[in-house]
Amino acid sequence: MATVTFESLVPEILPSVPECTDLIIIRALRRASEEFLTKSLVWRADLDDHNVVVGESLVELDMPFRGTRIVQIKSATIGSKDVPQIADDQQPPNTTQTFCSLIDFGNTIRLTPVPALDATLVLRAVISTTSNSTGIDSGVELEIHEHLLDGALSRLYGMPGMPWANNQLAAFHGAVFQAAILDSRGRAENNSGRAVRKVNYGGI
Repeated sequence: MATVTFESLVPEILPSVPECTDLIIIRALRRASEEFLTKSLVWRADLDDHNVVVGESLVELDMPFRGTRIVQIKSATIGSKDVPQIADDQQPPNTTQTFCSLIDFGNTIRLTPVPALDATLVLRAVISTTSNSTGIDSGVELEIHEHLLDGALSRLYGMPGMPWANNQLAAFHGAVFQAAILDSRGRAENNSGRAVRKVNYGGI
């Protein structure tokens, strides 16, 4: 995976906040990236196959890229049967099929009821960078480049007491950033063909 580092984007931000340090700018870019990807749902990836073991309800998920986390499961497949995704605290609506829940901050899937057969689980998920990420996939960055800059600038201009602070500019860039999130999410869901989360999974 080719990566665009947040550090490489600093020169595009620095002229707007010349007194700011690189580390503060990188932190703002990192937070803008995580917020945008978490809320817009635009970064989707097919994960490696995961083994389902008989008698074990929890399936630990391998992160598809270093420094990322899973925000949402869009689909999962075992065979050709569907399994709805439910909240972890939600009671399954019936006992005739298998359900799954994304838990542990997106690191684990819980299967209900406990699997009675070994199987292979194939997943497609929404991905986000994290507070520890050093960069972002180059293809994703290309699509959201300007939005990352707006998100970072809204945070930087909104830092009280700093020589570059400017509430008016913070509000402007923040509004542009939030509008881009809403627009990108709408397009991402329309392109996927379904806005409702659902898991395709062979009941076991």
